[in-house]
Amino acid sequence: RRLKPYVQRGQRMLDIGCGRGTMVNLARAEGVEAFGVERNFPHGTPNPHIYYKDLFDCAFPAGNFQLVILWHVLEHLTQPRKSLAEIHRIIAPGGYLSLAVPNYGGAQAEASGRHWFHLDIPRHFWHFRPRALRRMIEQQGFRVVSEGTYSFEYDWFGTLQSWLNSLLRDDNRLFEVLKGEIPLLKGSSLLSFLMGSALALPALGKALFDAGRGRGGTLFLLLQKQP
Repeated sequence: RRLKPYVQRGQRMLDIGCGRGTMVNLARAEGVEAFGVERNFPHGTPNPHIYYKDLFDCAFPAGNFQLVILWHVLEHLTQPRKSLAEIHRIIAPGGYLSLAVPNYGGAQAEASGRHWFHLDIPRHFWHFRPRALRRMIEQQGFRVVSEGTYSFEYDWFGTLQSWLNSLLRDDNRLFEVLKGEIPLLKGSSLLSFLMGSALALPALGKALFDAGRGRGGTLFLLLQKQP
């Protein structure tokens, strides 16, 4: 819904790091010619609209897409500048890039330090502060249309798990319990779950407070390729 104003029926959209292709399928249901890029080949039936390869190996034509989505992917890429340059090449003049990354300059990261949930080493190669990210993006020929620092999906739980990591030296235990990777009753898992339940509402309040002053845990940028 948020992206509808930036890609019309019949136009092309690309979701980089699209996972199972949920966004691709939703966009196609709205009449958008949507495709995805995902390096991890699925265990089940592959989606015919997803390229299971690296972005550079796809060799998309220049100016091929009106909208490109890059949500929580840039921090995983070994060559972020080169990747942004390739994305700029395949976006049509006046087209858009919707980008999201963890906010290394936010209150959540600052307060938690090495216990920050979204630090996620070694899967995250990079982290970005707002000013540095904007500078790198503008150097690739984009202009910032809008930006924000709140994601309900990431910031509430990110605040909660970061607190638990700091208080209990928890090492993302609650996250692993909720994913089913470790049992609830094993070791300190139950303590993490009980404390997490008690702190859930305060964590939501803190996430909303941080976002309200522009220091939330996620950076959202809507960017336009200069005509």
